[in-house]
Amino acid sequence: MSSPSDKPRPPSPKACRLPPSRNGTYWLLALVAAMVLVTSAALWWTLHQVRALAQPFQQSDLWHVSSVHSELARVVLLARQVKALEAPEVELQERLEVLFSTLDLVDASPRLGTRLRQALPQTVLDLEDLGRHVDRWSARFASAPLGRAEVANDISLRADELLQRIRKAVVAVHLFSTQESDRIRQDLHNQFMLLSAVLGGLLLGTALLIRRLLHEARSAQALSQQLAQANRHLEMRVASRTREIEESRALLSFILDSSPSDVVLVDVESGFVHFINNQMVERLGLQWPPIKLTLPELLHEPGASQQLMAALDKYGQVDGMEALIGARNPRWSSLSARLIEVDGRLAHLLWGFDISTHKQLESQLRELATRDSLTGRLNRRAFLERGTALLDHCRRHAKPCTVLMIDIDHFKRINDRHGHQTGDDSLRACATAIANVLREADILGRLGGEEFAALLPHSSTESAWSVAERIRDAIAGLQIVSLASQPLKITVSIGMAEMAHRDAGIETILAWADQALYRAKATGRNKVLAYEAAFAHSQ
Repeated sequence: MSSPSDKPRPPSPKACRLPPSRNGTYWLLALVAAMVLVTSAALWWTLHQVRALAQPFQQSDLWHVSSVHSELARVVLLARQVKALEAPEVELQERLEVLFSTLDLVDASPRLGTRLRQALPQTVLDLEDLGRHVDRWSARFASAPLGRAEVANDISLRADELLQRIRKAVVAVHLFSTQESDRIRQDLHNQFMLLSAVLGGLLLGTALLIRRLLHEARSAQALSQQLAQANRHLEMRVASRTREIEESRALLSFILDSSPSDVVLVDVESGFVHFINNQMVERLGLQWPPIKLTLPELLHEPGASQQLMAALDKYGQVDGMEALIGARNPRWSSLSARLIEVDGRLAHLLWGFDISTHKQLESQLRELATRDSLTGRLNRRAFLERGTALLDHCRRHAKPCTVLMIDIDHFKRINDRHGHQTGDDSLRACATAIANVLREADILGRLGGEEFAALLPHSSTESAWSVAERIRDAIAGLQIVSLASQPLKITVSIGMAEMAHRDAGIETILAWADQALYRAKATGRNKVLAYEAAFAHSQ
């Protein structure tokens, strides 16, 4: 047996110590790195100037002001045609809206560049004044239909003055844009000169660095012989350690394979699969044996994957997380995970139990809690909850929202004469007819009895009126036959109300629509009335 002194020893620290000349290499590297940073900064600034010079024409201030001038000329021409009864007034109103959108006003001020606003304040004032005129003309068109001829006359009177001012604004912006482009080109020339100087210095530093690296390569060749001896010693130790690791892995696989749940053990960095049982392989639809696998690939939904990884990074463990796993046939599972150490490296241990049956029952219970059992539409509570959320969305984005209250006329007479079975068939047919008219973004619910409610987001009273009329026509055209083979004629009365102010809740708007519905039924049924019309009539 050999003594400890006979064992091969690794090279001493002195033998592997770097030569003193290596310090010079570090200084050269630092110099080249500094010059690279300076070059990057100069290049970034140059590219910034190039982008400023190469802005697309259609996005420039000159294009904006020229577009305003062109649209103003069209409005003036159309106003004169309306005044001469050669064009309809509605075209002038639409052209005014196009001009207003072309102005692109933000807080009554045109959207122009900061430098242009500072250099040309008169242009900004002219565009703001034009915006006020256009806003006033549009408002008069909307509020006083009988006075539209006066608006056309007013536009014709102010046309020459406004066109002259905007034409001057176009010339001023064109001159400013030309001067600004010249300034940017001059700055760009200076930046290119600076960049050329820096690149020259970078090339010189790179040449010195290559010379020093060649010298270091010769020194490294001398050290390689010493490292070869140390590598042979390390190979022997690695072989012994590998046998120990294989024995530990075999024991761990036996323990995990005995688990009745889905189990997988994956290396965090490389994705190497330490262990995965057959049940998990079948669930994920993988080929056996999987070589690499990341934990996010186990989960069907990306959001659940991010949630699981965030919890593991923060707490190192997850318990009882419900998520869909599998690719071919995703199923719900209650997952638990741990961040553990295997062979000196971090690994994810994940196990779970199938809860698909439980989730299916839970989904059925949730559906029963939110749907009307007869028509399959939202019940009153679910309609109010979703309607409140949708109403808040429209209120935040300053969009209109209209509620329709729909009531079947003389529904009690149908039940009394033809029986409740025919009444139920009528309710289901009416619910289907209403849903076919509505959009996917609209919501429909049965509030009780023969009364339905529909909420139409992004719809004003005018646009919702046509929807209500289509609903009324669709129900009037239903072919329903009673149990006694008698055809039924069904009509509905509809009341509508629009969100009038910001603090109006869903209950308030439903009450307004209900008042309009009451008025529609009191004045003959089978009609559509808006809340404003019903209220004005009651006064």
